[in-house]
Amino acid sequence: MKPHKNSVVVLEASGSDWDVIRERLAARNVGQVRRAESADDMARSFDNGSSPNLAVVSVESASDSSLEVIKGLKRRCPDLQIIATGPSPEPGLILGAVRAGAVEYLVRPLESVEVDEALDRVLRSADPRAGTGKSIAVYSAKGGLGATTVAVNLAFAIARLDARRRVALVDSVVHGGDVRVFLDVKPNHTIKDVAEDVLTQDGRSLDTLLQAYPGGVWVCTDPNLPDEGELLDRSSTEAVMRHLTDLFGFTVVDCEHNMTDRALAILDSADRIVLLTHLTVPAVRSLQRTLDLFSRLKYPEDKVQLVVNRHGAKGDITLGDFQKVIQRDILTTLPNDYQATVTAAAHGQPVHQVAPKSKFAKALDVLAAQLTGVEQPGADRKKRGLLAWGRSSGNGTKL
Repeated sequence: MKPHKNSVVVLEASGSDWDVIRERLAARNVGQVRRAESADDMARSFDNGSSPNLAVVSVESASDSSLEVIKGLKRRCPDLQIIATGPSPEPGLILGAVRAGAVEYLVRPLESVEVDEALDRVLRSADPRAGTGKSIAVYSAKGGLGATTVAVNLAFAIARLDARRRVALVDSVVHGGDVRVFLDVKPNHTIKDVAEDVLTQDGRSLDTLLQAYPGGVWVCTDPNLPDEGELLDRSSTEAVMRHLTDLFGFTVVDCEHNMTDRALAILDSADRIVLLTHLTVPAVRSLQRTLDLFSRLKYPEDKVQLVVNRHGAKGDITLGDFQKVIQRDILTTLPNDYQATVTAAAHGQPVHQVAPKSKFAKALDVLAAQLTGVEQPGADRKKRGLLAWGRSSGNGTKL
């Protein structure tokens, strides 16, 4: 029986526990969540030719009939992941649930943090792509080229494209980053707290330190105080990136423009670098210096993908002249859609939520597919993502 993508069924949860489960699943954008009132009601979830990929079952005692329900579910759908909840941490009850087929056991009343941790483990283990998180660094050598706009909206475009894989958005501009402004986020924790957790707790609280944002993106902002950014050196930044890629399917980073040790740590570890430019002489000169540096750093050519932002705006040079000067192919162009991007920033929301049909939103969807290799719904297979992970893509798209 084929599991139904992003579907969860919950058996006999109390009102408060049901609220916690539903809230934490909604934060993960997992899709359909159904509450079953009885074992027979739960069984009907498996009668339509498909089945949920996660079940949460309440167990009351070591001899409870719910243990037989768990066994029956596993016989019917061996790939089903089951979380059991019980009234106490009694070893016999936990052992009975595990032997029946549960992969996690939580004590009621349920706590959000514990539910989050269990869901992380279960959903990642159920995903065949788990443990293969990728990072995308959005970089421009000078300010004013739209790096934050692209990073923020690229993260949400990727989340829309592949709902099964969670996306982290990281603001590594430790002195005055703007991700919090673009999304109107007032964080309780920042990248400074993430770094401290990674170094002192081995990332055990990492998932709770990022702020879930509607749309399937977890946000990590710049520090609240300017001097806190200095706590992030190369080694701590590398550790943060390792843990984020373990926990999230994709991590999109808004990079600082100066080539600091932090920036180099992110660029070195990135699977893809989106190198932004404009069709202006100052931007092209800056781009040439950056490409020369990346060459000296021995970055593979397919790691660095050129993207022309605000294409269509009045520029100093044409796209054709640009390519003659740079001698590199361009992955894609992003349109000069001032109305959509400014309106989204003013509302503190991603473009896909404010202007989903705008030229910029559609262009970001294309870029997300190109960078991830995930096919857009309804896209021509011949035009699907160009950059499959783990193999060279050539030189991108010739324009």
